[in-house]
Parts: sequence; structure tokens; C-alpha cells
Amino acid sequence: MRRIRAAAAGASAALLLLAGCGVQASEVVEAGGPAVVPVAPDHDERVLLFFTGPDGSSIPVARYADPAMGPVSTARTLDALLNGPTEEERAAGIRTRLPDGNKTVEVRPAAREDSRPGEKAGRPAGAREAVRVTTGFAVRSLDAAAVRQLVCTAAHAEDPEGLVKVVLTGSAGSLPATACA
Repeated sequence: MRRIRAAAAGASAALLLLAGCGVQASEVVEAGGPAVVPVAPDHDERVLLFFTGPDGSSIPVARYADPAMGPVSTARTLDALLNGPTEEERAAGIRTRLPDGNKTVEVRPAAREDSRPGEKAGRPAGAREAVRVTTGFAVRSLDAAAVRQLVCTAAHAEDPEGLVKVVLTGSAGSLPATACA
């Protein structure tokens, strides 16, 4: 009896393979690029802040911006970063490596030597290629995760793709122009 069942199962499998389920061979069909799904709200409706996880890795956090207040400036975005993660974000393990204390920040275009004209092809006319962020604390003593928090937050506040270089200046000097990486 076992042999009959095994033979019947084998014959059924062979028939399915031979039938091919009616699918005919065809050439490769071009279907375009990969699907793109926005994972954060539109640049005009959110600010993107970069905090750190328990292991020190960068964690982008999108917060909704009130559209009634108009576009959110880079300085206001950095103010939100310097105020640290919310209670809910801290409960999720999100941290900041930035110092407590003086939270003043100023943002202005960087000096010409800090940006390279033509480097960002396809950017809107008049878009900044580099910004200088001046803080009320020493930036040269910050660890790499804290520098990344400031640079990536400022870069994404200036450009939705984060393609702006950022020069950090603090009470004890400056760091060279850095891209968000």
C-alpha cells in the first residue's frame, strides 16, 4: 500500500512539473526603478532630529511641525535637538550625547572655502552648500556621536537629502566642514 501511495504522489508531482501550470516563458520585462515609500512626513511638515541609541549609533527622529507656524528654520530645528529627546523617545532608548547647559545656536552660510561650488548638482538655485552652526558650548571636545547629531540635524534641516556640509563652531574653536554620513 505504501508503494502505491508513493508512486501516486510521484506521478502527481511529475504531472505538475510537466504541465508548468500554464505559465509560458517570456523575456525580462522592464518595470522601472524600485518603489519608494516615504518613511517620514514631508520636509515641510516635519523636522528630522538625530539622536543616539544605546550603542551610540545615529537614530533619526521625525517630529511633526505646526504648518501654521510656517517653515521651520534650521536654528529652530537645532533648538529642538538641544532640548533633547522627549519622554516617549527616552522610554524607547533614544539618547543625546550633547552637553547640557548653554543651548544658544546661530546658523548662517559658511565661508566660501567651506563649500565647493558645483558639488551638489541638481540642487535648487540659491540652495546653500555649507552652513556654519555656532553653539554656546565647545564643539572640539564633543565625541563623534555628538558631532554627528549636530551635523546631520543641521544638514537635513537645510536640505531634505542632507547634502549640505556643516561647519561647527563653539566656544573653543571650530571643526572642519563635515557631511552627514
